[in-house]
Amino acid sequence: MSRLAPFFFAALVMFSSPALANDGQITLVVGFAAGGTSSTAARIIAESVEQITRNSTVVENRPGAGGAIAADWVLRQRGAQTLLFMSSTASLKTSPQSELVPIGVLATFSYVAVTKADAPANLAAYMSGASREEKYRTVATAGAGSIPHLIGAKLFSEYGVPMVHVPYQGSAPAILSVAGGHVALAIVPFPDFLPFQNTLRILAQSGSGIGTEGWVGIFAPPETSAEEVARLSGIFRKASEQSREKLRTVGFEQVWRSGAETRAMHEKDHAQWQPVLRVLGVQP
Repeated sequence: MSRLAPFFFAALVMFSSPALANDGQITLVVGFAAGGTSSTAARIIAESVEQITRNSTVVENRPGAGGAIAADWVLRQRGAQTLLFMSSTASLKTSPQSELVPIGVLATFSYVAVTKADAPANLAAYMSGASREEKYRTVATAGAGSIPHLIGAKLFSEYGVPMVHVPYQGSAPAILSVAGGHVALAIVPFPDFLPFQNTLRILAQSGSGIGTEGWVGIFAPPETSAEEVARLSGIFRKASEQSREKLRTVGFEQVWRSGAETRAMHEKDHAQWQPVLRVLGVQP
């Protein structure tokens, strides 16, 4: 198996299968550091899964290489009784035709472009300013090739303004770089921005200037049986519904989408971002 490029596994979490965990413990391995979008969603869902299955559930963070370390580890477990929980919009490295089996989408979230209060008041005014002044062209994200990076490239291209990308290792340092005046704009998931809402303001967001939303979905490993998929779908649908208020409190919207709908969402995202990847010269 080829190594997954670190650019595209936006966030990955692995679950031991509840019914088949020999020691009664479910382990969630998160591909990013604690405190980010992936880890927050994982811990909320884990609590509900534990209540439903009566198995203890722990979250283990395995950060590194943009999630590729965790992704490689999970995908090497072919034949093992595991689940792959994929957070954020999608892994562009993993095509919708891959061997991963979609179980369902649990929640959605907005992407936001945030800036300081003294920046131009709206997106059109901001881009007008960026066309004249280079200081407004710097854009911080959680990494090169990430969905926020692609959002920024597309957004600036639509206004005919060159973008200066400033990648960080995580959304929090990207946001802090804006708060500190080092970078003009940050594009991040809304749940990561929420703690900073009294410091910075939203310039654009999903549905208003940004034409994509994020989602949190469950994928099972290759060769998962139809019976197991149905069983897991029931567990995680219930866990999602039980977690509605907790997810909303930290910036997510609880939804449930079937496995077929999850694949369709993955296909849509994959098709949307391939042209941007080609323009940037990034190989999916």
